[in-house]
Amino acid sequence: MDILMYLINNVFNQAVFVIGMVVFLGMLVQKTEMSKIIASTVKTMIGFLLINTGGQTLGAALLPLQPMLIKVFRLQVKVQDLGAAQAESLGDIGSEMALIFALGFLMNILLARITKFKYVHLSAHVSFFFSGLIAAALKFGTNLSFIPLVLLGAVLLGSYMTFTCAYVAPLMKNIKGGEGFTLAHSSSCGIWLAAKIGGLVGNKEKDLEDIKIPKKLNFLREMTIALTVVMTLMFFVISLISGPGWVVQQVSEGRDIISFSLLNGLQFGLWITVIITGVRMLLSEIIPAFHGIADKVIPNAVPGLDVPLLFPNYPTSVIFGFLVSLAAGFIGMGILGVVNYPVVVFPALIPTFFTGAVTAIFGNSTGGIRGAFAGSFLNGLILIIGQALLLPMIGTYAPIMRILSETDYCLYGPLLGGVLKLLGGI
Repeated sequence: MDILMYLINNVFNQAVFVIGMVVFLGMLVQKTEMSKIIASTVKTMIGFLLINTGGQTLGAALLPLQPMLIKVFRLQVKVQDLGAAQAESLGDIGSEMALIFALGFLMNILLARITKFKYVHLSAHVSFFFSGLIAAALKFGTNLSFIPLVLLGAVLLGSYMTFTCAYVAPLMKNIKGGEGFTLAHSSSCGIWLAAKIGGLVGNKEKDLEDIKIPKKLNFLREMTIALTVVMTLMFFVISLISGPGWVVQQVSEGRDIISFSLLNGLQFGLWITVIITGVRMLLSEIIPAFHGIADKVIPNAVPGLDVPLLFPNYPTSVIFGFLVSLAAGFIGMGILGVVNYPVVVFPALIPTFFTGAVTAIFGNSTGGIRGAFAGSFLNGLILIIGQALLLPMIGTYAPIMRILSETDYCLYGPLLGGVLKLLGGI
């Protein structure tokens, strides 16, 4: 048992190791030379780390905006540091969460092997935190003992990992650079809704990425430059509204708002460049290697990968979706205030960026500009209203959900909690 828990907590919950093992086994069953197997495995793992580290740091680069936005809107809300929130949240459900995570992955492999849903969910960081949501909902919402709780949780997680990949897969045909894989991310319901609502309200011929800009601003068509400029301006404007003196004292560690904004914008551009480099390395290795898994282990298997893989082809949608989802989140806060909802929430900037970006991409794929707006706006409302509904249902897991609650947490979490309540806590 100790060895199993060690592997779960130190190996299998690290997505880079899972990705590496997939490439190694995929090339091994294709009888590739060992030297090439090692080279491809290492390149894939480094590419994944570039994407993952870039994504995490990109999200963290937004966090200085948080206290400024709280001040601008005069909110009475305190958001914890990510490390402190994670330590607090995992204390009561750590064992259940780890076992649900491991058994849920095996459930995903089993479903991919014996059903028509041939999707292998490879975003281990996504399934790890979703296993925590399931563990918390079951522990604080039922009377189940340890073993039944873990087994039910594993079935729920394995089903989630399989079927979310499955219903996103058909939507990939409209996405540039989306060949050969589906998405395994906790924005799946937002992606599906954005694609559907985009088709209803928009016109995909009016592509957001084709917006004409003056020739003098053509340099903004390069993703790194565009995001650097936009984020610099965003930091500067919000710093001005917050009060330059207050920002210098409370946020920027004594740096004036011009250099503070420029440095944050440049860091944002840096990590986007890191992600783009990682995307190229990962895709060049993992798709061919995965053919070995598909041919020998799970026939016709399709890998489920993370959303930053799509960002290089959609620079305008990325920033557009983030801003629209963020605005929708503040509108959602206003709605909750009007109805006097007792739980105070704030738009979590990391999930707002990633889910806002990807829902704009899929809304745009079916409905152009209007579709991108509708999809990311709906996503922002789900993020804030769903978070408010979710937090009372998950006990001590709430702090981490205030920071990382992406669209699936905010929709499926309250639905799961509601079903458990109707069942009388089982």
